[in-house]
Amino acid sequence: MDFKQSIFAALCSVMVVGATNALLPNIAVAADSEKKISLKRTNPNEPIGRDAVLSKVKATYKGRVLSVQEKPLPDYPDCHVVRMLALDGEYLTIKVACSD
Repeated sequence: MDFKQSIFAALCSVMVVGATNALLPNIAVAADSEKKISLKRTNPNEPIGRDAVLSKVKATYKGRVLSVQEKPLPDYPDCHVVRMLALDGEYLTIKVACSD
């Protein structure tokens, strides 16, 4: 009798694990979205400041800004990376002035 119960328990465990693996990717995915915002210099001689970057991000996306980093690239010296937690709980990585 113990052998039948252990086989039944193993079979049930395999079914639970299979169902979990099938359903979990659709339910509990913590997405990291990467967004892009185009921003040009108002004065060609002055770089884009943090305030301008934050104003543009806050006007485009709603949520809590976690960090702002300057990440100058060879072709895009004003590139900034903003990390934000959106109101719906989504973690956003927003690249500002990093591409055309």
